[in-house]
Amino acid sequence: MPTQGASITVQGGLDLVSSSHALFRTPGAATKLQNFESSTTGGYRRISGYTKFGAGSAVVPSGTATDVIHGIKNYNDGVLVAQDDDLYWSSTGTSYVQINKNTFTAISGTVSITAGSATVTGNSTSFSTSVSANDVIKIDSNYYHILSIQSDTSLTIDINAKTTGSGLTLTKSGIASGSLAAATTIVRTNQSNVQFVNFESEGNAGSIYFVDGVNKIAEFQIDSNGYHFLELDRAAPTKCKFIEKFAERLVVAGDSTAPSVVYYSTRLKPWDFEGSSAGSIDVGDVITGIKVFRNSLIIFCKNSIYELTNLDSTPIIKSVTKNIGCVNGNSIQEIGGDLIFLAPDGLRTVAGTARIGDVELSSISRKILPLINTLLDNISSFTISSMVIRERSQYRLFYFQSGQASSAQKGIIGTFKFDANGVPAFEWSETVGMEIKRCTSDLDINNKEVQFGSNETGYVYQLDTGNNFDGSNINAQFQTPDMDYGDNGLRKSLYAVKANIEPEGTNNNLKLRIRYDFESTDVPQPGPFNVGNLSSAAVFGSSTSIFGTSVFGAVTLPSKRMIVTGSGFSNNFKFFTDDTDASYSVNGMFVSFIAGGRR
Repeated sequence: MPTQGASITVQGGLDLVSSSHALFRTPGAATKLQNFESSTTGGYRRISGYTKFGAGSAVVPSGTATDVIHGIKNYNDGVLVAQDDDLYWSSTGTSYVQINKNTFTAISGTVSITAGSATVTGNSTSFSTSVSANDVIKIDSNYYHILSIQSDTSLTIDINAKTTGSGLTLTKSGIASGSLAAATTIVRTNQSNVQFVNFESEGNAGSIYFVDGVNKIAEFQIDSNGYHFLELDRAAPTKCKFIEKFAERLVVAGDSTAPSVVYYSTRLKPWDFEGSSAGSIDVGDVITGIKVFRNSLIIFCKNSIYELTNLDSTPIIKSVTKNIGCVNGNSIQEIGGDLIFLAPDGLRTVAGTARIGDVELSSISRKILPLINTLLDNISSFTISSMVIRERSQYRLFYFQSGQASSAQKGIIGTFKFDANGVPAFEWSETVGMEIKRCTSDLDINNKEVQFGSNETGYVYQLDTGNNFDGSNINAQFQTPDMDYGDNGLRKSLYAVKANIEPEGTNNNLKLRIRYDFESTDVPQPGPFNVGNLSSAAVFGSSTSIFGTSVFGAVTLPSKRMIVTGSGFSNNFKFFTDDTDASYSVNGMFVSFIAGGRR
């Protein structure tokens, strides 16, 4: 009989809920998609790995590997790390400086202040050269910002002095990195789940504000005057868990003594919570996270969601829903113009509608409901973290379990793209063996996206780089649904498979497994087939085309033809590797078969 053929386009992502009959119509979907990601350009790509930040010279920030990392954040072309009860920063990963230090140093002379007056009078001072406008200073245990300098012995601060005194010492914020080690530590205790936000200010990198649910709100900045660290006063709430920048203010929530209250700072003064434009709002439900959405602040609660607007006038609080809440604030991210969060029934989005100022909620994780249910049923056992990879329109959520082997740690990847009908949707896959407890992703000062992560080894890792999980193999598996080529009553004897594979380097370990009739034990099942050697092609003018390494004369989108065996009324395909070789993408395949008898 003549050979027949079927072309299969790989698309749709992981589908764990559709019936086998429904999946006959979507042969390019996946019933297993482990350590692959749905590519925005089509096909499924084996994910990249992660390596220690600092490579072979990497060090543990605190110097003690058993110290728990409670949070990480991109900052100033490096990373901020909250480890044990201290905070560290590094631009290389090979050495860190502890930053929760007293960064104030005294200037010469003494000063006098009067409660209720914004004038500081100096004695034997040289204000014109020792301080500058916008500097942070401390007098009599209170922090002030310098508004202006009138002379060497007179300056004006941003608010009226809180105390009266003379012969006082004025200290100014800002010390060199080399002086941090000898500086006095600002003690912070019992840090947990540290959250960060960047508020633009002086310098290229802005100021980082952070909360941990126990200690005071803290601020850190690196600028031309050195390193700055302080804990906020001016009526700033303590013990807050969540932090955001909204309406040119610092917004915090989750204070254990007022779990339903949102606090916001004075406009353009994130350090000041007692000004006339500062305030607070009680939403009446336990807050689990806050996130900016367009011109609103979305307040996620245990059983409800609210929208806050109009802070520059009379604040408006509007209910989005009183029937759905957010299970874990660490799941909240912005992607594709929407907010995504973990609700009690799965992953949902807060999306804008055509009506101005209106929002809607949508469920987006139905196709991976078994994974979501396992996560939700055991949510108390997991540490949740999430991030967005912007250039791929990709959402990643990791659920880390302490004491679990690294090979069993899991996560979920969702890629926002348009389906074959032009409808926007998420295509899902899962990670296995990617041991991530905390993660962060942001743009550096050159607008290059950089991702960091951590687990319980004490190290910081650079994510989405390399071809292994910190030296361990990446076990990648993509399995199609069973497909019947349009006729489930006709036996097909498969003859050849021509797979379109796009390599990103050399990988000689990719294999194809075929199983017939839903992997029936009554049907002979062939062993795996070698796809063959994969090597990325050298492209003229490309910086990655290196003589002696790249393959010259290769094609950019090679098709690998394999002679295969076996027969059945339906079959599935499984592509898999378990190695540290280069990534590759499976974009589609053409299957040649011979029609046999009808049952």
